[in-house]
Amino acid sequence: MTALAELDRMILLSRDHIAPTLSDEEICQQFQSFKVLCVSDLHSLSSHSGQTVLFTLVALLSRMGMQVGLNLPDTAVLLPQPPFLGSSLCEALLASSRTLVTEATVRSDSDLKADVIFVVGDFPGKPHDAPCWYLTGSDWLGSVAMRGIAKPEPWTARLPVGAMVSAALAAGEAFKFVMRSLPLRNPSDAVFFEPSFSSSWNFDRITVPLGERIHLGFVDFVSAGAISQAALFALSRFPGIEMSGRIFDDDITEASNLNRNMLTVASDLGEPKVQIASKHCSAGVHLEPVVGRCPGHTSDTRLAGRVAVGVDDIPSRWRVQEKAPNWIAVGGTSHYSVSSSVHTPGSPCSGCLHPVDDDGGGGRIPTVSFVSFWAGLAMTVRLLRDALGQPYPPERQHLWLTPLRMDLSHAGMWIPIAPRRDCPVHCLASVSMI
Repeated sequence: MTALAELDRMILLSRDHIAPTLSDEEICQQFQSFKVLCVSDLHSLSSHSGQTVLFTLVALLSRMGMQVGLNLPDTAVLLPQPPFLGSSLCEALLASSRTLVTEATVRSDSDLKADVIFVVGDFPGKPHDAPCWYLTGSDWLGSVAMRGIAKPEPWTARLPVGAMVSAALAAGEAFKFVMRSLPLRNPSDAVFFEPSFSSSWNFDRITVPLGERIHLGFVDFVSAGAISQAALFALSRFPGIEMSGRIFDDDITEASNLNRNMLTVASDLGEPKVQIASKHCSAGVHLEPVVGRCPGHTSDTRLAGRVAVGVDDIPSRWRVQEKAPNWIAVGGTSHYSVSSSVHTPGSPCSGCLHPVDDDGGGGRIPTVSFVSFWAGLAMTVRLLRDALGQPYPPERQHLWLTPLRMDLSHAGMWIPIAPRRDCPVHCLASVSMI
């Protein structure tokens, strides 16, 4: 197993813009030599959301092959953070070194000569010269801002969604920093990789009962790949979650999956993806692993009342949509962009949203950790909102998100879905137009 194999899909994605004169080995080395220092204070790390920022950020950085240094006080892990293992924060983070991507190290090093610094809460000790972003947020909102534009704030949010948003924003900044160090195919592409001096994203606040269990019921997950694992990673960090269900996939874990599958570690290579996703969830999430293709129109399998679909293959979405009896969430990615939608009986379906198959030729799919993570996180938020009886309104049925430049107003767009007469699923909304 080599770093080239593990980072293959990210290298492929970067080739959209990098000059062809660079070899894959040179691109890989640039990401592997990139050093990030993560800094925090005891007050912020005394909350579950503050700890979730660090665990999520280290996971996303490591899965890009980067080297992570920690300047953190140690404290007990408040709630499980799978696939990290350890009773204390530093123990769990340091134990992840070389386990997510085999050449990505995590070490305690307050004097690391970092390329960038990410701060959660207050900055203890002397300032560093490297570019520095502060990560802040609330229950459902996450932000990053460069030093000089914002001041550090302690992390006190009760819920972890904003924490994961801020970590995903920071991971995007690290990726862009590396891309700026490489020669581009077209100089005009540099605009995609400019630093975001200040950016944020808000999934919108909803009421969550304090201290009560949140019952999601029986949920089927179609695919155990990057998007579904990101969704389960996020669900496993939400306090009080109770969910049972099944997860369908016939794929085996390969080295290239380490780059983006958030519940997978290097020792999982060769195992069915469904087994990995099932075993690494939190204690409140119980999924039956089903090794096999997703249910389709030729299958007798009855799907659950809630179905989460994390496949990029559009015809597979149509087949699941035909079988889904009630609520279906669909997450997908295309290069640097994310699509997230929900479909209920009578509303425009996934066939209305994607009526034509995007034939990608069945080859390697270019992607990177933080883009897949956004798709899974958006799916988790939709699942939580539905279970709590607070779904997004119809005008927010579809989210199109391009998380490279979250400082731009059009980076995330909420869009209603119109029914189509040519819907390949022939859903109720489309048939009513005929």
